[in-house]
This record gives sequence, C-alpha cells and structure tokens, in this order.
Amino acid sequence: MSQSSSVSIGLRGLILILVLLAVLATLCNSLWVAYGVQRDALVHSALQANQAYAAKAASGIEQFLTSAHSRLSYSSQRLGRHFDDPHLRQEEAQRLQAEDTAFNAVLIIDANGRALHMYPPQEPIVGSTLSSEEVVQALRERRPMVSRAYVSAAGNLIVFITQPIFSPSGKFLGIIGASVFLRQHGILHTLISSHYLPGAAYAFVTDEQRRLLYHVNHLKIGEVLGETATVDAALRGERGPMETVNYQGVPVLAGFALVPGVNWAVVAQQPREQALAPLAQLLRDMLLKIIPAGLVGLLAIWLATQLISRPLRQLADSAEQLSAPQASEQLQGIKAWYVEAAAIRRALLSGVQLLQQKLGHLRRQAQSDPLTGLANRRAMDEALQTLTQAQVDYAVLALDIDFFKRVNDTFGHDIGDETLKQVAAIIAHSSRDNDLACRAGGEEFTLILPGTDLRAASDIAERIRHSIATTQILPSGTLTISIGVACRSDDTPTAEAILKRADERLYHAKQTGRNRVVAG
Repeated sequence: MSQSSSVSIGLRGLILILVLLAVLATLCNSLWVAYGVQRDALVHSALQANQAYAAKAASGIEQFLTSAHSRLSYSSQRLGRHFDDPHLRQEEAQRLQAEDTAFNAVLIIDANGRALHMYPPQEPIVGSTLSSEEVVQALRERRPMVSRAYVSAAGNLIVFITQPIFSPSGKFLGIIGASVFLRQHGILHTLISSHYLPGAAYAFVTDEQRRLLYHVNHLKIGEVLGETATVDAALRGERGPMETVNYQGVPVLAGFALVPGVNWAVVAQQPREQALAPLAQLLRDMLLKIIPAGLVGLLAIWLATQLISRPLRQLADSAEQLSAPQASEQLQGIKAWYVEAAAIRRALLSGVQLLQQKLGHLRRQAQSDPLTGLANRRAMDEALQTLTQAQVDYAVLALDIDFFKRVNDTFGHDIGDETLKQVAAIIAHSSRDNDLACRAGGEEFTLILPGTDLRAASDIAERIRHSIATTQILPSGTLTISIGVACRSDDTPTAEAILKRADERLYHAKQTGRNRVVAG
C-alpha cells in the first residue's frame, strides 16, 4: 500500500478542530466584561499611586533644597564677617561637608571667581579662576541659586547650590556653594527611595532642560530626554496622573509633579503591562470557577492541536536549515502522519538535495581563489571580522613575492601562474592547522595567525621566507619574498588597522633590500 493511501486525515478534520476552538473562543468572550472592569481598576490604582509618589518625592526635594540654602545662608553670614580669614573658610567648608552628607563638595569663591577653598580639597581647582557658566551666573545674580546639571572642572556631573556672601556693610564678597554629585549614590537616591513605590514602578527627575538628574539606571543620568508628555506637563507647573508612552516608546502609567523654585520635573511611572500583570491570575481563577468541567475538553483540544501542529512545526524548523548537512536526516525523522504534512516533507526532501548541491558549488567558488586554492579576499574579511568580534588576539603576515614581474616578463603569464601556485603551496604547508592562508591579489598573500603574538608570528614569517628562498621553483628558479608582520594591540584594535600596519612593515621590508621580515 502506498504512503498516501495510509494517511487518512486531511484539512477537513483540521477544520472540525478549528470549529471546536471557535466554540471555546465564544465562551471566553463572556469573561471580557469582567476583565475590562478589573483592568480599569488596576490602571486607576496605579495612576493614583504614582501621582502620590511623584508629589511626595517633589516635596522631599523641595524641602532638601530649602534646608540646603538655609545651611549655606548661615555659613555665608559667618564668612561675611571674616571673609579674609583662611582658617574660618576652611572650618566652614569642613563643617558643612561633615554635617550634611548630601553635599559631596563645598566650595568658597570670591567675587572675581577665584576658588579660595574647597573641601574635600582638589589642588587643580583651589586657587584657579572658575569660568563655568553656572559659577558666572551665580556671581552675577548674587542670590540663592540652584544650577542646572553640568560637568564641573573636576569632571563630575553636578548640581551646584549657591548662596551669596555679603559683608556686614552690604559689600558682595563672593559665594559659597555645595556640589551634589548626580552619578553617585546620593541625596536624590535617598529622597526618592524613602517613599514606597510598588511593583516595577520607578521614578526619575529632570531639570528644566530635560536632563536626567536621577534615574534608577545610573548610566542614564546626564542624558537629555526628547519630548516627553509627563516631563513637559510637569515643567508647565502641572501635577497629576497620565497614561502615556515614555521616551523609550513603552506604554506607562505615570504620575508627575514639579519641584517649585528650580523647575525640576519628578515623574513616577510603571509599565502598563506590568501594572496589569495580576489580570492573568484573575482570569485563571475565574476560569477555574466558571468552567471546571470544560478543562477536560480544553485539554483534549490542546492535545489534538499539539498532535497536528507538531509535524508542521518540525517541518518549518527544518525548512529554516535546508542548507545544513543533516537536513535530510532531520526531515526523514519527522512523523508526517497526515496527507498535507507528508506532501510538504517530500517536497522539502527534493529541495534539500538541489539546494545543498548548489550551495556547495557556490560556497567553493565564493570563498577560494581559483588559481591557488587558498582563501580569497572575501573569506579573509569574514575571518578577520569573526576574530575581531570574538576579541581574539591574532597576527597578520603580509607577503609579497620579490620581482615577480620579471617572472611574467621572462617566462610568460602561464609560468607566472604556476609559480604563484607553488609559492601558495609553500605558505600553506608552513602554516598551522588554525591559520588561514589567503591570496590578497596578484603576487600578494596574507596569512592570519589566531592566538599568536608578534614574536611567534615573526618566527613563522622567517620560516616561510627561508623555505621560499631555499626552494627551487620550476621553471622560474629561486625566488625571494618580503614579509610584513603586525598583531592586534591597543594601537591596532581593528582588522583594518592591523592590515595597514602589516602593509607598512611589508613596504619597509621592500625598501630595505627585500627578502626579509619586518615586524612591529
């Protein structure tokens, strides 16, 4: 009996199964109303929680800034009475930094912008004249200020909180400022984490330029956000909840608030998908209570679906790997127990044979030099790319036959081609199993040596040079070859840089007499 007659199930049977699934879908539709009510409740709850969190965090930041200005004001009054006393300046800077761990550094600057004292001290800054826009603005406006986020002279991303210093007679003497380092675990992290934020919700803070001052991912701090609905609304002075899409394109449930006085936006948000995660469990509970008897039917349908879909799934997986050597064996091992699957398997088996024959022929043509049998330029580029991506150290030899033009001019191009074949054979014979010998073009060759340092590569190059110099290559006679050697290093991190370095060394070998190896 033929294979086709032994298979009795076709698409008609599959359609009947789909009808059963449609009945199940109709039953599940009755659960949608309850699902919608619970979804809306979860969304509303998440929005209110994030709104409350953003408001509390904004209030906490405002209280911190007010307290910081108060402490700086006290110090400015003390310094105003004895501004020229270096011991007092040192004492105040140390006291402020010691009493308030939120201040990463305290800086006292005179009216001309010269840094008089800094604690902790940093010699390149103390005594220098600071010209940053933020310092200049604080000196010019002579009022309590909080700067925008900027990179300080010491290279830290900071917010600079300043207070002017006046003498008892009202003369402006300078400013005292405290730096808050944004990329360190500091006051903003403490203030934001002090409030409970449920689930996968997180908060971030931006200044009025939309630059991130705080984010749970510290690598993002300092980035400037694009247009973001929640940040834009907060910077307009609004506060409240919002269902929107964040700056990464993820739907979120957010609350936002403004920190008055400094125009900072505080946003607490939670991915909408995670906020609705409890719905899955809710639906499971409802199904268990409403249709317990239907579970047996669902299990039967599921098993039938698995039985039907397994051959198609296996055939699809095999179809994605038709060029693999084991593709035919994989297809033969698939149990195609109904008509359509069996027909697809037969077609794939026929296609595999034709495809593998064509691919094998094309692969050989595409990756080898037809004259010498060595790898061609394309195969060399792929090998270098693979080594670079894998971060493997390797060396490259650039080889060029000396005075090869004389061979062509004297004996003709046929003898020249035969000479190239013999030289290629010597290079291949002198290389190791893991090395890749390539013909780069004309009389130029390249040898890639994985896991080889400069010294070992130079030894191999010398061995090849000696072999060619001492071998009679008929009928052209004895030839010599010049070789440039380079390896992967900090100066040559890319394949292009290594090849260029090897070519430079080859050129040097040519210029200094040929028949030699130059490495470096």
